[in-house]
Amino acid sequence: MKLILGFAFAAALAATSVQAAPQVHQIIYNVNAASTCSRAAHNEAELKIGLAACDTALSDPAMIHRAALLLDRGVIHARLSDNPSALRDYNDAIALDSQLADAYVSRAGVLVTLKRYDEASADISRGMALGTSNRHVAYYTSGVIAEEKGDVKSAYQNYKQAAALKPDFAPANRELARFKVVSRTASN
Repeated sequence: MKLILGFAFAAALAATSVQAAPQVHQIIYNVNAASTCSRAAHNEAELKIGLAACDTALSDPAMIHRAALLLDRGVIHARLSDNPSALRDYNDAIALDSQLADAYVSRAGVLVTLKRYDEASADISRGMALGTSNRHVAYYTSGVIAEEKGDVKSAYQNYKQAAALKPDFAPANRELARFKVVSRTASN
């Protein structure tokens, strides 16, 4: 009888400890979707597949790198010529992380396309001040802005700086090829 009571007490104790134990929730998210999104933004995967992967990754409430994913999705939208969506993603990325320098530079590119040059210049300045990893893009975009405003000399200098930072950067090299530099001598 004591054995039965002891067994019953142990069973009751085990049942109580099971009920008192906190529930463990296991959350598994698809790291592959975030990776595919990033690869597409960096020209290493197909854009439409990357866009779908970005959407999948961003729909996961456990995803912690949301600002970076929004930046990547914005890049993909921009490459697909969907400027309103790109601008929305860049704005959202900056709202989540105001120190995300590359988001400012990327947003400036879209603003230039929309002919909003003053806003683009402000974004370039902010991105440069925060230490963008895309300094060559920032200089190139500054060159475009300068040229659109009629400052050909500054445009040339910015394109030159972009090419110096990244010699194989085709957009800067294409713009530089349009210029002909001539030496002038001072006349009396």
